[in-house]
Amino acid sequence: MNVTINRKRSVNEPGDLISTKKNKLYAIIEDRGEKYPFHLLCLETFRIIESYDSLPTNQEIEEDIGDKLDGIYQHTDSHITLN
Repeated sequence: MNVTINRKRSVNEPGDLISTKKNKLYAIIEDRGEKYPFHLLCLETFRIIESYDSLPTNQEIEEDIGDKLDGIYQHTDSHITLN
């Protein structure tokens, strides 16, 4: 898998991609109209890790996944190629 990403400092919008020190990749997705519309999705297992009522902070994400963040990236500038 090749991943090309441009670094951001914090989650700003749904679709942002999150990488961790243990080389895991997550995404923030949105389900509009729900009580907790923002979801942290693991891109390895395609499972929702946690749901939020607003965009989560870096600290909230680290607590929920049990790992330190390596970077947060804007999805419009990122490309993932599966081999």
